[in-house]
Amino acid sequence: MSWRELSGPQDASEGFASRLRTQLCDPVNLSVPPVIVAFCLIRSWGLIARLPYWGIAVLVLTAMVVNSLSAVLLPDATGGRRLQVRVAVKMVVIAVVIYGIGWGPILAIGFVFGAVDAMRSAGSAAAKPAIVWTLACIAVGQAAIAVGAAPTLIHQPLVDSLAVLDALGAVVTIKVLEWFAVAREASEGRFEALVHEASDIIVVADPAGRLSYVSPAFARILGFPADRLAIGSAAEMMHPDDLVNLRARAGELAQTAGQGLRTELRLRHADGSWHWFEATVTNHLANPKVRGIVGNLHDITDRKHAEESLREAHERFHSAFENAPIGMALTDLSGVFMRTNRAFGEIVGIDQHDLEGMTIRDVVHPDFLDTLDAELQAMASGEVGSISTEKRYIHSDGHVVWVSVSVSCVKDTSGAPHYLIRQVEDITERHQMQEEISHAAMHDLLTGLPNRLLFMDRLELSLRRADREGHQVALMFLDLDRFKLVNDSLGHDAGDRLLCLAAQQLRSALRDSDTLARFGGDEFTALCEVRDRSEALEIAGRLVGVMRRPMRVSGSEHYVSVSVGVALSEDGCESGAALLRNADVAMFQAKEAGPAHVAVYRPASEANNLHRLRTSNELHRALERSEMELHYQPVVDLHDQRMVGLEALVRWRHPTRGLLLPGEFISLAEDSGLIVPLGRWVLEEACRQVTGWHAARSEAGAEGARLNIAVNVSARQMADDSFPSTVAGVLDKTGLDPDKLWLEITESTLMSFGESTVARLRTLRDLGVHLEIDDFGTGYSSLSYLKQFPVETLKIDRSFVDEIDHNSGDMAIVRAIIGLGDALGLSVIAEGVERHTQADELRALGCFMAQGFLFGHPEPARVLDPFPTDDLSVWQLQAQHTA
Repeated sequence: MSWRELSGPQDASEGFASRLRTQLCDPVNLSVPPVIVAFCLIRSWGLIARLPYWGIAVLVLTAMVVNSLSAVLLPDATGGRRLQVRVAVKMVVIAVVIYGIGWGPILAIGFVFGAVDAMRSAGSAAAKPAIVWTLACIAVGQAAIAVGAAPTLIHQPLVDSLAVLDALGAVVTIKVLEWFAVAREASEGRFEALVHEASDIIVVADPAGRLSYVSPAFARILGFPADRLAIGSAAEMMHPDDLVNLRARAGELAQTAGQGLRTELRLRHADGSWHWFEATVTNHLANPKVRGIVGNLHDITDRKHAEESLREAHERFHSAFENAPIGMALTDLSGVFMRTNRAFGEIVGIDQHDLEGMTIRDVVHPDFLDTLDAELQAMASGEVGSISTEKRYIHSDGHVVWVSVSVSCVKDTSGAPHYLIRQVEDITERHQMQEEISHAAMHDLLTGLPNRLLFMDRLELSLRRADREGHQVALMFLDLDRFKLVNDSLGHDAGDRLLCLAAQQLRSALRDSDTLARFGGDEFTALCEVRDRSEALEIAGRLVGVMRRPMRVSGSEHYVSVSVGVALSEDGCESGAALLRNADVAMFQAKEAGPAHVAVYRPASEANNLHRLRTSNELHRALERSEMELHYQPVVDLHDQRMVGLEALVRWRHPTRGLLLPGEFISLAEDSGLIVPLGRWVLEEACRQVTGWHAARSEAGAEGARLNIAVNVSARQMADDSFPSTVAGVLDKTGLDPDKLWLEITESTLMSFGESTVARLRTLRDLGVHLEIDDFGTGYSSLSYLKQFPVETLKIDRSFVDEIDHNSGDMAIVRAIIGLGDALGLSVIAEGVERHTQADELRALGCFMAQGFLFGHPEPARVLDPFPTDDLSVWQLQAQHTA
């Protein structure tokens, strides 16, 4: 395709005619008619001889034709000698013809126009030739008149005067034009410099589509040598698709002469690749100074590649967004849905298109709205960039959907929050399974009542709360009378149904705040917080009374009574295990008295002292016989419920009494002084074990940053001046990194020694170990001391956590402790977490580390080998086996 096709049909004759019309409008030619008028006036005045008017017209027309033909036949596009010949022809023709008819001096201005024409073509370089030829022509004319070769029609003096005037006027005018030409050339020089340095390509194509000019950027951008102009038309370099598009717009280009046609096109690079350009194509074919199609080409290849990459990224994002197996949603900073995918709509039971315009508040459970508002505010303010949490959504049919939500903030170019991306996964089934596993780990599968583990944990909490609030704890041990006879008679299935009915009746006799648990077989325990002994006996009486009602099993009614043993915390029990043992003793006393009796434990001083002495002696042998063992309970991050550390808890594997908890022997160890060697053994064993686990994790390629170990330190140990050196020796012996060791010191221990403890604590911190206050809130703290102690963590006592999801007072205490920790720059850990609702409340209050049965029961090292996993799977699996 040629540019001739774009500009409409043209042929050579039309080109010649066009140039001829242009030359007929030449200033020299245009100056002839007024001269003819002037000549006629002069002739009428009688200054020259009378000549026929037709003769004058013929001569003038002859001059015009000769002048025009010289320009057409000798075009000035190439300059040089052809231009000089053209100037000579014009001057000679004008001088000879005009002077020949005798009125040459009057038309002297014509010489100036000839000079103008020359300078317009060749610039200031034509000034001197123009002056020479003008003066030469005038001199020739004067000489011709002087020798009589060209007789003049006017008087000789007037001829000479006009000749001088002609010469002066021509010289002055040409010099003035030279100045303008110099200025124009300077401007054109600047233009050439700009074009040479321009980053855009400028091309000019003739009507046939051949490149007649390309700017230097052509070679720089497209990699072609300077002789590229000789190889063909512009169409050869253009992409075929773009050529078709440009051909389709040919009519538009032909109708917009002098105006730019904007388009985008591709040109071939020297290496064969295609470069994209933003092109402005202008039709200047009618412009005698250009006579071509001018194209201004701006290289947009990088932009096109970026746009293509962006488009591909957008398509990938769109595909990933729409086809993601999890829910995806884009919301503004206030939570209004801008876009959701199909999976998100399925999670909440609303079509994805109907969700647009709704807000996240419309699908979130009311219990989580306050948390949601806080999250939105934090994201909108830029305080946080992402949030991961679990929430409850409301399905359109009304049921609750548990979801795992990850929210990320997308920022604009200025760094300000722009919109939010939510990734939502339906974890209802997994959550239910976790609830079931957690429930099964702490509840009896047959009756649904709390099992021994959960009961003992609640018992310890109740004892601490009773000590703090000044009431008593009544522990009742219940045994069904004659149950073995019924079970053997009716069979185990009927016996199981009987146990379930018995559990329901016993539960009905208790208050909502009381705990009923099944210990195994036909044994139950009840935990009640009471004002005094009489209230405990009243509750025990109700338990006995409710079991007097018959229970219908296998089509018949059965009567099963219950014997109740009652132990009160006022009897000086120091632990839940001791209180349970006392209640067990009282239950046997009740059974000895007959069915459906209640017996209250009365401590026998001598028997109790003998028992303590025997236990103390056995404790000495226990250290020698390696009967002590450590169990490990995880400390978790509430953000993702993954382990951040472990707490080492000592247990006594008694040869005859089984596994004993610390409450049954720690106080004896304190009193006997055995707590110091026991504490050293616990510290050394915990450090040795964790060092081994670190090595195992390193071999397995697992991250070891979370494997920290916390060890309890007793008051006796802290009172020992050599304790810091003991810790240093253990660390050196076991090779444990001090940064992995956390020492837990009770609040009462710190306060009992006061400032004398500060130096030892600082020595320990200098070793690199970390310090935390255990059971915080149960003692009588002095904030001034707390500020002095180099501790880093506060552990909220489990007695405050137990009812945090039900008791506003406990929630207020926990909130205050967290606030205190934040104010002092201390981290906070909550103990005794056994329900998801407790974990949710702690998260909402700003406590993000916790431990408790919800995440895992303390387990021995052999269960956790080859090493504890961060995802708590070992503890969860063990809980299933235990249940």
